[in-house]
Amino acid sequence: MVVQLWLVFRMLGTNQFLTYVQRFHVTPPAGHTTDAAATGLHVLKRAMRNNGERVGDVLPLSHIRCPVHLIPHFGKTANPRLTTHTNYELSSEFWLNRYWNKQIYYCLSLCST
Repeated sequence: MVVQLWLVFRMLGTNQFLTYVQRFHVTPPAGHTTDAAATGLHVLKRAMRNNGERVGDVLPLSHIRCPVHLIPHFGKTANPRLTTHTNYELSSEFWLNRYWNKQIYYCLSLCST
């Protein structure tokens, strides 16, 4: 599962750290756009409810494994409001850069076959 980490917190009276995250749906590169298939990158789309709200979860911090590199996918035209500070919030589709480090590359290479 790929998520965007929003908050790390601890409930009063406990030693367990929790996180609030928002989920992405992951699509393997095969069978998607020609750009994704050509690059071998997975396509991520924000998980959304029927009313347009993002899907969020509370997870134990111990379930977070490693950071990943997401590249916003703008399509044919980019949102004119995008800046370096808003591109992750205003974009709804991303590519997962599997070439960012060798551990992610090997993991995703095995999962894609």
